[in-house]
Amino acid sequence: MLKNSEVKKLLIVNLLILCLSILFCFILGINSFNIYKKELIKNNSNMIGTIIKNHPELEAEIINNLMENDFNNSEYGLDILKKYGLDDIEYLDYLSNNHKLKNTLLIYNIIVIVFIFIAYFIIHYIFLKRQYAKINKIDKYLDNILNNNYSFDIRDYMEGDISNLKNDIYKVTVRLKEQNELSLRNKKALEDTLADISHQIKTPLTSMNVINDILIDNELDHKSQIDFLNKNRNQLERIEWLVTTLLKISRLDSGTVILKKEKININELIEKTIEPIRILAELKSITIETKISGDYFYLDFNWTVEALMNILKNACEHTNDSGKILIEVLDNPLYLNVKITDNGIGMSKEEQKHVFERFYKGSHNKDSIGIGLNMAKKVIDLQNGSIDCISDKNIGTTFDIKFYKKVI
Repeated sequence: MLKNSEVKKLLIVNLLILCLSILFCFILGINSFNIYKKELIKNNSNMIGTIIKNHPELEAEIINNLMENDFNNSEYGLDILKKYGLDDIEYLDYLSNNHKLKNTLLIYNIIVIVFIFIAYFIIHYIFLKRQYAKINKIDKYLDNILNNNYSFDIRDYMEGDISNLKNDIYKVTVRLKEQNELSLRNKKALEDTLADISHQIKTPLTSMNVINDILIDNELDHKSQIDFLNKNRNQLERIEWLVTTLLKISRLDSGTVILKKEKININELIEKTIEPIRILAELKSITIETKISGDYFYLDFNWTVEALMNILKNACEHTNDSGKILIEVLDNPLYLNVKITDNGIGMSKEEQKHVFERFYKGSHNKDSIGIGLNMAKKVIDLQNGSIDCISDKNIGTTFDIKFYKKVI
């Protein structure tokens, strides 16, 4: 609590008032004592004057008694005062200003008490008023936040617990605003994704319905029926691949997938990547060459194969028959560099900007779904990597992948 600047100020002001009150009481005591001395001197001078006037021969004796502070006769004198009821301080009416002095002291004491009370009341009233004003401001601010109004700035650069609270609330507000904006973006992205998925699934389903209608026709020969059934199977495989890949992407997006980095053999990684693509490459008479420099690296084997396989598949789809694809792997002190280069149709600068976007289709492949490269980029990013696309029309495309090593 003592670290709070506002409490410190309040304590300092209270201490100042206390010091002023003590000083005022001290001055009042000295002043009262002086008044009382004057009254005593006045009373003594009256008594001494009366005695010496009637008995001049006693002057020297009385003065000597006063000067020497001789109290040998004080008991005798006290008995005389008691005899006439003048020994009680409450009844010293023979002092000329006794009542006035008592009234003055009473008034001074009342003034001191009232001063202290009023000062403390005013100071604490101002303090509490300021504190509750700040609390009301926070309350209004929170009302605006609840109404999704983030335009107000509650930051306070003063010291104190309330100022710290306001700054913490502002930080929470910024985070809530960011989460709200992210939620809206995710909602919009989900709507767009669902629309794209619906469109992607609708196309093969439409083809399958048409094929089913044709198959119902009993006039088809056996060979035609087999052809149409194969087409249906291809559409089903396409839907299955689409759903499977989208599930993988959703797992990557939600963070439920934890990539486990382990020591893997680079040659084995590339061989596992090429294996599923060999049939597609052979059908198009595409040659796949490899140049590998390096032995081992730390990556998630299965997910990295998935990412590289999608990139390689994309290269095969965009490479003409009898074309060539080169896979280069270079392990240097900073990163593992994997380059997949084809001599296919290439793409424009505008297409390169969107090539990793989900459901983006290039101008040369309308049958593509557009999610393979998106998933590949996510897997690479999650492994402290980066991927770039460099392409020239009718020359070819290179996907330049770097898996960076951690600096210890």
